[in-house]
Amino acid sequence: MQISVIVTSYQSAQSLERCLASLCGQAAEIVVVDCSAVNPALELGARFPAVRFLHFREKRTVPEMRWAALKETTGEVVAAVESRCVPDGDWCAKLAAAHAAHPEAPAVGGPVRLADGAPVRDRAIYLCEYGAFAPPLEEGPAAEISGANLSYKRAALMECRDLLEAGRWEALVHARWLEQGRRLWLSGAGVGFRNGMSLGDTLRQRFHYARSYAADRVAGRPKGEALLRGSTAPLLPAVLLGRLWGYCGRKGLRPMMVKSLAWIALFQAAWSAGECAGYVLGASKERHIY
Repeated sequence: MQISVIVTSYQSAQSLERCLASLCGQAAEIVVVDCSAVNPALELGARFPAVRFLHFREKRTVPEMRWAALKETTGEVVAAVESRCVPDGDWCAKLAAAHAAHPEAPAVGGPVRLADGAPVRDRAIYLCEYGAFAPPLEEGPAAEISGANLSYKRAALMECRDLLEAGRWEALVHARWLEQGRRLWLSGAGVGFRNGMSLGDTLRQRFHYARSYAADRVAGRPKGEALLRGSTAPLLPAVLLGRLWGYCGRKGLRPMMVKSLAWIALFQAAWSAGECAGYVLGASKERHIY
């Protein structure tokens, strides 16, 4: 089964280089899409001649970049990963095997582990973003998969063309499939996360991505529903911490969570503020990418 891989890149060329080095030799097709100030092809194109680089001069969101790159791929299965995550050497093989074994599943994801030697702040970022997908992860049907480690059957994506063309986040695509009674699948195909963002960028990312997520959730819904959701947003930090405590307990990560609790509380507060803004004010008129 041929797998095309989309790599969204908006950080350092060094992190992208690690990601591409792991992918070359296992992916049938690789497309890097970015909207950074400098086209990464200038630095990395010669080293990775088989990789295609799709560079946008103007800012685009992660889903806008991914769905634009989708048009440049040809594989029956399309996988997506962020440049700050390094896929395992058998990532594509495990994704292909899972898709072949479960033809009814429109999407297959896998675990996200933390790179060795990460400082406390990076551990907090990791737990906030990927705690639900930290290994060990039981393979099987799932209600959600991580946006940092996922793959789709092209035919299933084409059924959601309206969401793709609108630049919606993958969570809305997944929600539609779940409402249709279809199931997502978790496999053993893993990636390793290594943070490359400053503290300021981390806080801005969580705020703006949460605002975009919330605005998407209530798009086309009555204004009263949006305001009601916004009024409950101040409770989110406690809800998110409780949920994370449960994840960490099942995975033996509570000691890591306790040691990084102050950072986690800060990052969850930024996310909650973003959700509140999204429900009350709607989507930002500017595009934000981190």
